[in-house]
Amino acid sequence: MNSFPSLLESIQDLNKIQIDGLLSLSSKFKQRESESNLFTYKRPIIATSFLENSTRTKHSFAIAIQKLGAMYIDFNAETSSLKKGESLEETFLTLFNQGVNICIFRSSVSFQLSQFREMPPIKIINGGDGINEHPTQALLDLFTLLELSPNLEGKTLAIFGDNVHSRVGHSLIKLLPLYGMKIILCGPHHFLPQKQDLPFGVEWSDNRDETIAKSDFLYLLRIQKERHDEKLHDAIDNYHETFGISLDLLKKMNKRIPVLHPGPANIGVELDQALIKSNLYKGYEQVQNSIPVRMAIIQSMLVNNDKNIGNVNGEKF
Repeated sequence: MNSFPSLLESIQDLNKIQIDGLLSLSSKFKQRESESNLFTYKRPIIATSFLENSTRTKHSFAIAIQKLGAMYIDFNAETSSLKKGESLEETFLTLFNQGVNICIFRSSVSFQLSQFREMPPIKIINGGDGINEHPTQALLDLFTLLELSPNLEGKTLAIFGDNVHSRVGHSLIKLLPLYGMKIILCGPHHFLPQKQDLPFGVEWSDNRDETIAKSDFLYLLRIQKERHDEKLHDAIDNYHETFGISLDLLKKMNKRIPVLHPGPANIGVELDQALIKSNLYKGYEQVQNSIPVRMAIIQSMLVNNDKNIGNVNGEKF
């Protein structure tokens, strides 16, 4: 895709035509219909740079890179010049001038990549930034939902949990309405945004059972204790009784609906062991789909033919 962005920071960096193209390419990769032959003469180099812990995202990108036939390097920020005071831009420029084509970057700082919107020092994929967004996770979630139900128009997804701090949730509420989905955010008041801040098509609820009854899919979020004050620990400890989802609860409500989770799942908090072992749980399908979707994102960015990357010509003397 020639028009594919060189900085994928937000779902809003993509239009629906581009998203549909990614979904189609992801499906081909998953069915092994499309093998990359882009790198016959020169293999691209893709780096991951994660300043925050990750298992699923980092590893799935590493696998996707190697399945595409590209070279993979893991840039260790803890032992890099960032620790010596080097700016993020200089670090990216150094990687670019070493021949790195794309850097997948994760940070605990929200909107850290926005500074590169005008002139990216390297092609960058946001692997999750603070409490802002996680666009690649939302795209693989959409891919998974479409496998479960090819027509999402008019369907309702309930997102349970720490919606205020969830970068995945923030990406989903921008992405899924493009496919006609309704969204309900559900959880304790301190886990929910203000009603007036919600975009069109997104509802707010503090009633678990009513929300389940109105939903076609459930999406469970990890409670991010590290982002809360200690005074909220009591509410977190009692979370499962009031907002957790169990297999028995769904059976009692006669709701055999898919349950998604971006991981890692905290068993006994947002869901129980019986649910995660049941065929309603689709978290492992999400993990499987993360590979072809991220392959499609990487390939689309590699071939976007953007020449406006790297060193900026400064003032001439």
